[in-house]
Amino acid sequence: MRWLLRRGADAFLTALVAVVLLAVVVHLLPGDPLAVIIGDRETDPATRAALAASWGTDRPLYSAVGHYLAALVRGDFGVAMSENRPVATILLERLWPTMLLGGLTLLIDFTCGLALGLWSALHPESWRARVLGGLTVVGYALPSFVLGMVLVWLFALEFRWLPPAGLLDQTLPLDASLWVRMADRLTHLALPLATMVLATIAVPFRQQRAAALATATQPWVLAARARGVAPAAIAWRHCWRPALTPIVTLLGLWLPMLVGGAVFVEMLFDWPGIGSLIAQATASRDIPLVLGAGVLLIVMVQAGSLLADLLYRLVDPTQRDR
Repeated sequence: MRWLLRRGADAFLTALVAVVLLAVVVHLLPGDPLAVIIGDRETDPATRAALAASWGTDRPLYSAVGHYLAALVRGDFGVAMSENRPVATILLERLWPTMLLGGLTLLIDFTCGLALGLWSALHPESWRARVLGGLTVVGYALPSFVLGMVLVWLFALEFRWLPPAGLLDQTLPLDASLWVRMADRLTHLALPLATMVLATIAVPFRQQRAAALATATQPWVLAARARGVAPAAIAWRHCWRPALTPIVTLLGLWLPMLVGGAVFVEMLFDWPGIGSLIAQATASRDIPLVLGAGVLLIVMVQAGSLLADLLYRLVDPTQRDR
């Protein structure tokens, strides 16, 4: 409990510093924040000054940052300038599509990726392992938007098997059955999910492979092989568990990275998530919306880091007394 309280306090202080830095950087960005409200309309100086006072864009930097931190303490994320709606409402609307895409990517990465990495480490001289390693490196090296465009061209334009973009079919009848709606969501999810998995699975795959290769040469593994233990038992009992330690740290930070790193994928597939929201809000310099999305990512990173530390202590008993 003492460790958890100390670690929680560290996470809170780190998040606080990150939020302050974020608020300072966002308020220093070039451009006119009122442009998203005024647009191309002609406005007189008095109207512009009144708008600046109502939205708080005329405050000096220290006052703007302090005002925002005080509002966060009250649980107020502000109002989005581009939509004139509460930022918290917009974030909640955009969060579940991102969590769906990122959560499924995380699940596939840390099931298929780890299993394939362990198998590759146990068969290092196999041509299948070499081909698999090469394919994962190619997927990781190619930018995600390039992979996405290739998949769209192949499966949406050439074969016409899957829709090219969007979250759902806008022409779907309102009285469509549950199975029809689920099938529609799955078909729209297929291409962005495949893009995310192909672009990210190389990291857990190679981490697991390197950790399992290092474990496979340890004395207890060699002794188990000398005793004639079955290969499957050696893989799961003697190699997989000790090789989990570096993977746990990666797991805790993977979901926040997927949420923040899906900007290009969400924009390419018109996926209404946090990533595309950040890009749109930054382009329009919607300060409350950019700050709200940034604070959400900061909280997710700190929560993921805390979760990684907890899992690390569960996997490695030697860490529990520290």
